Amino acid sequence: MKVYVFKSLPPFLWGYTRDIRAMWALEECGIAYETVGLDCGPNGLQDETWFESFSPFKQIPAIDDDGYILTESGAILLYIAEKSGKLIPLDLQGRAQVYRWLITSLNNIEPFALPILFADLQGDSNPHMQALRPWHVEILGRFFPTIDKMLKTQSFVTGADFTVADIALTCVLRELRKAKLLPQYPNIENYRRRCEERPAFVKVLNAYEDRLGIARGSAR
Repeated sequence: MKVYVFKSLPPFLWGYTRDIRAMWALEECGIAYETVGLDCGPNGLQDETWFESFSPFKQIPAIDDDGYILTESGAILLYIAEKSGKLIPLDLQGRAQVYRWLITSLNNIEPFALPILFADLQGDSNPHMQALRPWHVEILGRFFPTIDKMLKTQSFVTGADFTVADIALTCVLRELRKAKLLPQYPNIENYRRRCEERPAFVKVLNAYEDRLGIARGSAR
């Protein structure tokens, strides 16, 4: 399988890009893959015109599984899990819980986590984003207490087993790792750190830093 990833990024994007999600799932599932590195354009998209035939919005990641092309990180995570039979339960109701929590991460958490990240990255240069930051923190406050309470009694978001839903949520939580928000929710923060200690994640992030040519730990 080929996975299209970044080979260059501006420093403010190190460790936040969604190609990490796809490679993490591939490593966890034991699927052999090769990376195809692309440069990040000025708007965070890829300038190579040929890539539009793979990804209509010219976004990374994309995968090519023997000619079958798929984009969007959430869809890729589910495809990898279903293809391998790993990181997802066999029964319908168990799989539905994985779908539920993956969608929750991408629909309920990330739309508010990303603006906080951008507000912190842009600082005073974007007063509009800064003004909205407290509102986004408030919205996350509707979700995080429930998740924090849940993770007090179970290891992962769907129960005892690590799934692709945990990859999605952990990578979304990484967008807030420098925002001084997660320490308010100790079970969520411990969960994030525990997931990031998994050997597959460590391997992927090391390779990610090597591919970008940046110092070890720069994307942590």
